[in-house]
Amino acid sequence: MRTLCLALLLILCCVVAFSGTQVPNDSGEPGVITGTVIDSDGHPLPDAKVYVREHNRPQIGALRYVTTGQNGEFRIVNLRPGDYDVFAVPSRSTSMLSRWRQRVHLPEDKPFGKVTIRLAAAKV
Repeated sequence: MRTLCLALLLILCCVVAFSGTQVPNDSGEPGVITGTVIDSDGHPLPDAKVYVREHNRPQIGALRYVTTGQNGEFRIVNLRPGDYDVFAVPSRSTSMLSRWRQRVHLPEDKPFGKVTIRLAAAKV
């Protein structure tokens, strides 16, 4: 029984790890999303993972991600104009389930977006 549980846990971890496909940067696209990830007190969160996905893509759509710097700032480049969901996961989190999301629109005439994502304190 224990072996079965461990096998199922391993399969679940693999499914979560490969549920999105990271795509390489496309240097032909002009869009940029920049921002800062902060905690509930307004302090920057270093080493948080920030993911971006086109809003209208299916769940297995392409993901791009970066890690915030020491000042909580991030920059994701080479995005085509459109709507994006930006997810942030604190560095201390062990699960993608504890993520926070914000929508960003990159217009065709000026495909630049800036966002601040405030992460609430984790509930215990």
